Amino acid sequence: MVDILRNVQRTIAREGLIEQGDRVLIGISGGMDSTALLFVLLELQKKMTFEIGLLHVNHMLRGKESQRDERFVRKLARDLLLPIHVKRVDVKTRSAQGGLSIQHAARELRYLTFDEICKRHHYNKVAVAHNLDDQIETFLLRAIKGTGLRGVTAIPIKRGSIVRPFLFTYRSDIESYVRKNTIPFVEDSSNKKTVYERNFLRKKIFPLMENLNPLFKEKLFLLLGDLTYINGLFEGKAQRFVQDNEQVKDGDICLPIEALNQIDGETRFRVISTIVSRLNADFVPLREHLRQINYMVRAEKPNLVATLPHGIRVRRVYGNLIFTARPAPQSVRQVFPVFVGRNYIEPLKLHLSLARVARAPAVFPNDLGTALFDYEKLGALTIRTFRNGDRFTPLGMKHTVKLKDFFISAKIPKDDRKRVPLLFSDDEIIWVVGYRISDSFKITQKTGKVLKASVGLT
Repeated sequence: MVDILRNVQRTIAREGLIEQGDRVLIGISGGMDSTALLFVLLELQKKMTFEIGLLHVNHMLRGKESQRDERFVRKLARDLLLPIHVKRVDVKTRSAQGGLSIQHAARELRYLTFDEICKRHHYNKVAVAHNLDDQIETFLLRAIKGTGLRGVTAIPIKRGSIVRPFLFTYRSDIESYVRKNTIPFVEDSSNKKTVYERNFLRKKIFPLMENLNPLFKEKLFLLLGDLTYINGLFEGKAQRFVQDNEQVKDGDICLPIEALNQIDGETRFRVISTIVSRLNADFVPLREHLRQINYMVRAEKPNLVATLPHGIRVRRVYGNLIFTARPAPQSVRQVFPVFVGRNYIEPLKLHLSLARVARAPAVFPNDLGTALFDYEKLGALTIRTFRNGDRFTPLGMKHTVKLKDFFISAKIPKDDRKRVPLLFSDDEIIWVVGYRISDSFKITQKTGKVLKASVGLT
């Protein structure tokens, strides 16, 4: 039998899980694994100085059995003279409100409680009882459900304040330690039901695999270590790519298409996953989402969009891939009359100043927010946005073009086209605001009065 105390002590020392003077909060359900972790740490406490407190999160999912578990943990804490923190959480409500599975909602509330108790009572470590069998079970379940390479990374031995001293310990060794030392614990009746995936693996699949190879867990654990190492290489490449290439504007994250095409598909998957998680930490992109985005990266079309869950949109805008959590801009359908003087078009957040000028200036303005027109040619002035079929005559041309084609040639992003203001004289576009005036209304040597238009956006 493995000396579990020596094994855990070596793990703690090698990985730096617990140090002298730490205040360690143990997440304890009352079950065998977490109770065994408590007694192992109590033994190791004799060899190094650290404080122990207990936290029991009552998920209130198993009725009287949940209350029994809470009473057991409270009594255990009293008998051992340890501080105990108990919190009851409403998993079912969180599951329904967040559209989460019961297991996901329970985990979320549990870890939120860890953070809360640590901050309130000044614990700097949280010890949880995940063991080597948990690693194997997680690996197999993810593989069966079709995860990619990134999904078969080992459970981390530590992440932030969370530490896992049992992570390199088999469940069978924990069971032997509990029996040898007659450590009390409570049994979760749901552990006997093979309708649950993990229980099905433990009771049905693992015995069959042990018939094929009694060391199959060890072999899978070694494979998992190799995969974790490879994952680390890809994660490093992805992080460096993001650091070198991302641009952030107004909360949107932009990546250059050319650079994305130069990296391998697995690294690109991780780059995209990293960016998406920053927009919404609750969304984990699947391979089908990545296939959509990979198509956008490799496509020749300059304007594409993919709508992902949680309100995330990915847009290809010519040479860039733009990730945003903002809703798509809506077209403004109204027509707004404008007059000489100051005009404010609130739906477009547009300030438009129109002024009559006695004669054309000697030097024409050199900014896209100012335009000059032959006043005598103008009719009633209005502002609206793009509609299918719009045409105008760009400055320097003698025939009309489709406004859609002009937008494409000017490389105006498809989303932005819906918000570009158009200044009309009667039914003719005289200015694609901020881009080009119409040749039909330009100033010539015959021009007398001039209309000067200038805009500002808020």
